[in-house]
Amino acid sequence: MELSLIKRIENIYPSLGNSSKKIADYLTQSQVEIPVSIRKLSDSSQVSVATISRFIRQLGYQNYSEFKWNFANQMNIKDFSDVAITEGDSPMIIAKKNLDENIATLNGTFELMQDSDLRKARDLIVNANKLAFFGLGGSNIVALDAYHKFLRVPLTLVHDSEYHLALMQATRLSKNDCAIVISHTGTDVDTLAIAQALQENQVPMIIITSFPKSPLAAFGEVKFFSISEDFQYRSEALISLTSQIAINDCLYMLVAQYFGNKADQVLQGIRKTISKKHPK
Repeated sequence: MELSLIKRIENIYPSLGNSSKKIADYLTQSQVEIPVSIRKLSDSSQVSVATISRFIRQLGYQNYSEFKWNFANQMNIKDFSDVAITEGDSPMIIAKKNLDENIATLNGTFELMQDSDLRKARDLIVNANKLAFFGLGGSNIVALDAYHKFLRVPLTLVHDSEYHLALMQATRLSKNDCAIVISHTGTDVDTLAIAQALQENQVPMIIITSFPKSPLAAFGEVKFFSISEDFQYRSEALISLTSQIAINDCLYMLVAQYFGNKADQVLQGIRKTISKKHPK
């Protein structure tokens, strides 16, 4: 995330009304687990549901579920004194801390998924004349991973890691196609230029990013958020790759399930061709 939850609350605190300050004080001073529902939080904090909803939006969250996960993740689950790599850590301890961080990232990403979004993304993909993947820098690794996976289903795919070629490809797509656009920050100007070109051609976009309020997220018909947090020796951008690739996996499996035998035939054809290079 772009800023720890406590820091974000501190930043907006002076601009809050009295009721919103009450919920801010409750969340930051009481070290209890956040209630499952917004109604229970309202009862516990003695602040109205409307005030809590307004407060959550001020923090940049779309809904209570998204806020609840981030609060629980930062305030109750994560203790960075436990996951930080220390000088005396053995290789196995380092491996465990790293894997624990990846597991937390994947769990958080899953919590932000909605069944309706997954279904809509699948429908956009399977009905597209062409499916295109866009990502620059580190996000290009994720785009290439998605391209590699989706070669196993009966779809026409588009991908190029060179920016100008990718921008040219974006201008060749239409409303009958679909684009998956990936960016950790969602603020990269070149990625936004690609998204703008896609929008001008009415291309439906599936956005994968870590920032719900980023400019890129506004382009998406469907949006998936990759949870990440700074970790010693690894920036949040690197950690977000784990969850972004996992999102690719989810979308690929949904599409492969949809195509069923047709996907099996494509996969068998790929295996047959590759087996010629690796004879038994």
